[in-house]
Amino acid sequence: MQKLEIYEEIIKKYMTALANYDLDGLCSLFAPGAKVYSPLLGWIEPRIFFEKMCILSDVEKSYQIPHNTLISTEGKPTMIKHFTYHWAVKDGRETTFEACDVFEFNEQNLIAKETIIYDTYQLRLDMNGNPLDF
Repeated sequence: MQKLEIYEEIIKKYMTALANYDLDGLCSLFAPGAKVYSPLLGWIEPRIFFEKMCILSDVEKSYQIPHNTLISTEGKPTMIKHFTYHWAVKDGRETTFEACDVFEFNEQNLIAKETIIYDTYQLRLDMNGNPLDF
């Protein structure tokens, strides 16, 4: 299997684990020492970030609409997943936003860095602030 196919498979596993808020499944895709950049939390360890998401999120009402998977044209071990995310939290608040998650992979085909990109304006309005700030 070529690197790009491996990266695509990892991203599919990531999106499935995210849809199910599978903490162990998500964390297993990351390299030791990896970091996630969240627009709401800044740079954070994957386990801490996903624990917050799993604690807060309503699995039954949250969903993703995939759009594109993009690859680096500069030969870098990088892929981007473009999707719309409908996020519901357990207290009933909901929001929808378009996002791009940038995944950088290491030599072992694990995620070394994830940069999450989206406009937080509507989310902060819909959620009355930053729901991950706890």
